[in-house]
Amino acid sequence: MRQLIYLFCFLGLATAVTAQTQNIVVPKTQRGVVTKLAATWCPFCGGQAWETYKKMVSDLSPKSLVMVVHRSASSRLYSATAEKILGGYDPVFYQPYFFFNTKVVGEGDAATGTEMKKQVDNASALANPTAQTGLQVRYNASNRELEVMAKTEFFKTASGEFSTGIYLIEKSVIAAQANRTNAENHLNVLRTHFGTNEFGFEIGQGTMMSGFFKVTSTKLTLPSTIKLENTIVASIIWQKDGNVYSMVNSNWIDVAGSLTTVSIQEDQELKAGFTILPNIILDKGLLEFNLPKSGQQVSVQAYNLQGQLVSTLYQGNLPAGNHQFPINRAQLTSKGLYFVRLLVDGQFATRKVIAE
Repeated sequence: MRQLIYLFCFLGLATAVTAQTQNIVVPKTQRGVVTKLAATWCPFCGGQAWETYKKMVSDLSPKSLVMVVHRSASSRLYSATAEKILGGYDPVFYQPYFFFNTKVVGEGDAATGTEMKKQVDNASALANPTAQTGLQVRYNASNRELEVMAKTEFFKTASGEFSTGIYLIEKSVIAAQANRTNAENHLNVLRTHFGTNEFGFEIGQGTMMSGFFKVTSTKLTLPSTIKLENTIVASIIWQKDGNVYSMVNSNWIDVAGSLTTVSIQEDQELKAGFTILPNIILDKGLLEFNLPKSGQQVSVQAYNLQGQLVSTLYQGNLPAGNHQFPINRAQLTSKGLYFVRLLVDGQFATRKVIAE
């Protein structure tokens, strides 16, 4: 009888794990990694390279993981993870430098931006990647623990030594930058990694057959200085050849956007027609949404990361159809990330903007 109880418990656990695994979608996408090497004390990092990177975040993020890394221990945004993984990149001895995957592209001039866009476009055009990782994130508010399930699947047969790294990226960090000010908005800053190894969790060695997959579960306690809404969880599939690392593919998930609750859910039809362009506001942007039917109580409000209301962009009633409203930089109190909530007769949708 005891053996039967153990068997049923095992089968129940296995069924739950299998169901959870099946819920992880592995997209057949090819996504590169755009990396800027910088330091907060570096004056050249705050010059043209600063503007080049900001444009990359705005223009290339839909097709590529874009992040800035600080390996200098004297930089205010130093990351031990960044220092370690840069050992797998082309060697450089100062900053700023820009890389696509692990290869140097340039130092941040206009030619760097042009070449980076070309390489990102070429990579994302590949319709049949070797492998990709699907991500699922859960958050336990009681202990600030992020749990990530990562499913890495091979779509082509490949040989080598493979691992999947899981990384925590902070979308907006206000900190000093040489050659600029003491309160600059640093975008997509690599903070740390999940697990004990910066290059991630072993997927396999030898020949990985098409259709092979491995699921990794890992947890990280979110530092008290980092807001959940300001985080991205990213994956990078690494291939190791001796002491040389190369990037196979990357994926990422906006943590706040990936979490759902039973009691509070966004209206997907409302969200589908809700856009803010550009999503990095230097001077002004355009907020646009479509109402399937007239709304008697409509409001558009901007909130900061602390959940405080900073601006009401519209409040009143509106007929069905398409509506546009300007959003000005002056309506957002300081640099950083904001959530703009559209509320229509009890239904809501949210979009994010970054004020520069």
